Amino acid sequence: MARIHSFFIAFVLLYALATSLPAAAQQEPLPDLPGDGVAGDMLPTTSPADDSDPETRISIQAMHQVYLPLIGMPASPNPFGFDVRTYAPDTVMPLVTEANPRWSRAGDVLWALVEPVRGGGYRWEAIADVERNVRRLRAVGIEPTLIVQWSPSWAQSIPGKLCSAPRPDTIADFAAFMRAAAQRFSSGDLRVDYWEIWNEPDFRPDEVKGDEGFGCWATYQAPYYGGDYYGQVLRAVYPAVKAGNPNAQVWGGALMHRWPDDTHTLGFVRGMLAAGAANSFDALSFHAYGEWGAGDRLLFKYWRLRRLLDDHGLRAKPMVATEIAATCPAPSNCPPDFHRRQANYAARIYAQAIALNLLGAFWYPVSFRGEGFLHSHLIDETDEGLAPRPSFYAFRNSARLLTGARYTGPPPVEPAPGQAGDVQVLTFEKGRNRLYVLWVPRSDFPVLYNLQVPPGVTAICTDQLNLSTPATYYCSDENRDGLIPRAVNELPQYVEVLAP
Repeated sequence: MARIHSFFIAFVLLYALATSLPAAAQQEPLPDLPGDGVAGDMLPTTSPADDSDPETRISIQAMHQVYLPLIGMPASPNPFGFDVRTYAPDTVMPLVTEANPRWSRAGDVLWALVEPVRGGGYRWEAIADVERNVRRLRAVGIEPTLIVQWSPSWAQSIPGKLCSAPRPDTIADFAAFMRAAAQRFSSGDLRVDYWEIWNEPDFRPDEVKGDEGFGCWATYQAPYYGGDYYGQVLRAVYPAVKAGNPNAQVWGGALMHRWPDDTHTLGFVRGMLAAGAANSFDALSFHAYGEWGAGDRLLFKYWRLRRLLDDHGLRAKPMVATEIAATCPAPSNCPPDFHRRQANYAARIYAQAIALNLLGAFWYPVSFRGEGFLHSHLIDETDEGLAPRPSFYAFRNSARLLTGARYTGPPPVEPAPGQAGDVQVLTFEKGRNRLYVLWVPRSDFPVLYNLQVPPGVTAICTDQLNLSTPATYYCSDENRDGLIPRAVNELPQYVEVLAP
């Protein structure tokens, strides 16, 4: 009863603090902590308080690596990434670097602009903005990736559709272009080692205008819905890219991935494999925006594609989510709590990306002026300057907390609808410490949860990740009963248990 009583008091205090005090209130320095010091910038600084979107919008030695999503994996490289558009202002770069992303999409190499005349040479000046962006990212240590799309008028399989696939008689031209592009971007401050072939080719021509930057290779013809032709093109392009830059990697797919009926997208991928392209892409890329049921589309889409690859003997084939974000359900009608929900998503999505062993996960985009793509951006560009949203801070803070983390729990799976009110827990190792990420998918009120730990451990809790300075404080097992009581809500909290 004493334990229940103390837990109830702690819960009441936590809820009162969470609703009335800023995270940075009553700051005080703490002494050096035991362990390996991997907490870094996220050491405790705050006094203790015990506690949708429409689908309109990826080097690795893939062929001889083993896919091991369970305990015992070495720490994966940081998967965090952004999409820093060519038009993003230079003033955004300090904010980008704060989150220490591994890589960023750097722009679109538009074949139609570079080779408007067949055999007339390459007009690289047409993508000067892309080259500038590659250099800008390289200058701050961020790995750039590029998308190649848009068929020239002389190569279009559907006249007037920039997004359409190159005709069969122009595949060799496209391969030659890809070799030249890979070679041009093969060294120095222009080096690019990761290439996506088209963007969301699983859109059909009748679904797009053609110049939006996505689509449109898909057909209505079962069973492959155009994926077999995409695979045929990959087979021609892959050796060409390698000839231009032996270190370059090809990411195939960049799939919009229809949802919830993904029959056509899965058929598209089967078509790629049926065409013999299994060894002509180093990773399969896909896009996953927002939530679905009690979980996130990232989980649901990942497992559909992962199981398909595994069924075809491609368990070692990496996967990368080159577009993720929380978006509004309608472009001009965001719900009042959208920024809160977007921050909740940002605070958990990269933990899930690590747990899924994704090669990368890119937030689209980092900044924008106005609505952008369904309000998905993290930073608003305004006349007064840049305005980071709560989701930016949630992204940055979670990325810092997850630095060096290795997932040690079971593979996260799609939660059932009835689990929307249950506490979700992901478990990581950080050096000799253990890190827990906890949240509730849907809850109007905090859910009481006892985190089981070794008796008497020292622990650091971090919550309110949506603030510039999150609340970080000791939450150790002072009662030595092997339990750390938490009040968990939709905004994830991180609990790091320090090694003795």
